[in-house]
Amino acid sequence: MIGKIGLAPMAGVTNWSFRKLCFEFGAEFAYTEMISAESVIRNLKINEYYFPKPEEKAKVAIQIFGSDPFVMAKAASMLENMGAWIDINAGCPVKKVVKKGAGSALLKDLNRLKNIIMQVKSAVSCKVSVKVRIGFEKDEFEKIYDTVVDAGADMIAVHGRTAKQMYSGKATWNIKNKGYIPLYINGDIHSLSDAKRAMEISKADGVLIARASIGKPWVFNDKPPSLSEIKKIILYHIDLLYSEIGERAAQEFRKFVAGYTKNLPNSRQFRAKVMKINDVETLKKAFEEYLTSISF
Repeated sequence: MIGKIGLAPMAGVTNWSFRKLCFEFGAEFAYTEMISAESVIRNLKINEYYFPKPEEKAKVAIQIFGSDPFVMAKAASMLENMGAWIDINAGCPVKKVVKKGAGSALLKDLNRLKNIIMQVKSAVSCKVSVKVRIGFEKDEFEKIYDTVVDAGADMIAVHGRTAKQMYSGKATWNIKNKGYIPLYINGDIHSLSDAKRAMEISKADGVLIARASIGKPWVFNDKPPSLSEIKKIILYHIDLLYSEIGERAAQEFRKFVAGYTKNLPNSRQFRAKVMKINDVETLKKAFEEYLTSISF
């Protein structure tokens, strides 16, 4: 699509502020958090928060999820000018999404998945990609890949686990790439050398980095920052998040704390303290004091 290394879509994580940070560290493209196709056609105002901002629009795909081909196509046609391309989520393993027949549930019904891709393709003039897992309960990637290609998708991204595995066990990079459309791989990619190995093993065209970027946005350039640089990055990230959502940033930032403080001295006690902080200035002060107080 547009580069070899992208930020994978993660619900509750890949918002504008985090995407901006990852772009600054070398991510070449990203996705929105997943957006319900149903809520798009019901015109719910809440979705505006998820749309890419004008300055990032050319490199951020809009990811939608749903189980009804007509609804997915209608939503895609309403959103196609909001981002760089449309991505169909056929990989989310979360129960409440699967229960609705969406996300990775589509891997159990490949006819429906094919129909969704075909309907979306015919409704938009932009490119359409599909994010999948290697299967629902077992590895059926070859069948899934053929379905996605036959339906006319422009790109496929695969997480090397089954939906049943969720995030447990080791992701496989040993994936057959027939080469008909660009293939991107993700799962357990924690560094650029992992990315290189994953691409060599799978013959993929590129990689998506997901959880390894949380609290470690420099994963995209493999240049580990010093402690004082980490402090600047954290304060900058909090400021970006504050400019996006205001005082709620203190609570929202909690999901990044473990990543930023991993392997640092006394981090467990610090994390326990930070999880109780509800305002941004106190949060920033706590990080400044903590990072100034520890030395290697």
